[in-house]
Amino acid sequence: MMNRLHVLPILVLVGACSSDASSTDGADRTDGPDTNASAGGADGGSPGEGGRDLPDGGRQPPSGTTTGCKRGVAYGHHSQADMQALSKGISWWYNWAFEPDTGVQSSFASMGIEYIPMVWGAKVDTAKVQQRLLPGASTLLGFNEPNFHEQANLSASAAAALWPNVQAVADARGLTLVSPAVNFCGGGCHDTDPFRYLDDFFAACPGCRVDAIGVHVYVGCKGENGNHAQWLINHLETYKKRFSQPIWLTEFACHDAANPDEQRAFLVDAVTYLESEPRIARYAWFAGRADNVRHVDLLGADGQLTALGQAYVDQPHNAACQK
Repeated sequence: MMNRLHVLPILVLVGACSSDASSTDGADRTDGPDTNASAGGADGGSPGEGGRDLPDGGRQPPSGTTTGCKRGVAYGHHSQADMQALSKGISWWYNWAFEPDTGVQSSFASMGIEYIPMVWGAKVDTAKVQQRLLPGASTLLGFNEPNFHEQANLSASAAAALWPNVQAVADARGLTLVSPAVNFCGGGCHDTDPFRYLDDFFAACPGCRVDAIGVHVYVGCKGENGNHAQWLINHLETYKKRFSQPIWLTEFACHDAANPDEQRAFLVDAVTYLESEPRIARYAWFAGRADNVRHVDLLGADGQLTALGQAYVDQPHNAACQK
């Protein structure tokens, strides 16, 4: 079992911001289409080749592997059995840290799943990140909800001042670089509006490289016009209009599901849009297991999918996905 879980913001778009989960900087974790990028594929990959042999005989996917597969999960307590259960439907995961969960460090790649590291916040030692990143990494995620005081807690200007350190890691390793992951915030924020926060970040960091925009979206389940995920879609359409880069939706769920069926209806409509929208490079459901949002668990007992998890795994992939 891991000794820490780096989670999480939970913020809703239609109410006050709340956060029940603890967050840490990840520095000492030991367990487990117009862009600024020079190259890359539809999945946000960056140039690279090779990969890395792992102890179980698998390989960490090579940097820049382009399969068209988008679906992932945001979770940090995976066992081998959990990962195996999800592996038929997901192609990547992250855990708010820069090293994989201990329980799957030696096995995830043999399941055809990519690990994406993150520089969570200001206290993360980027020199340590560069030293300890898996050689086959393709992408680096930026700060976790820095506009939240309870998360990475950085003003746009402070995030911009630190960004060259993050970019240096990505440059040295040839990684695609995803922006700070923003979310709407109802209180305890540097800025309640994620669009304005990103505008201020880019204004303060005019020479900085950002290859993709990282976002979190939590909305109500009701939706509109018969689509339970329409409010999610509306927000993503705004990101598409405001920014030219591909979009990584690294946390999403419906925050007010009264029962598992409501959450499943939201998930199905959301994934249908996300798989069909070419500007969405990757997306990750929150979460494997969680106690701060209702009815979101993809996993039940160890290695067992819930009905929601089975639905997530079973949803069709876009035609480009080789999963």
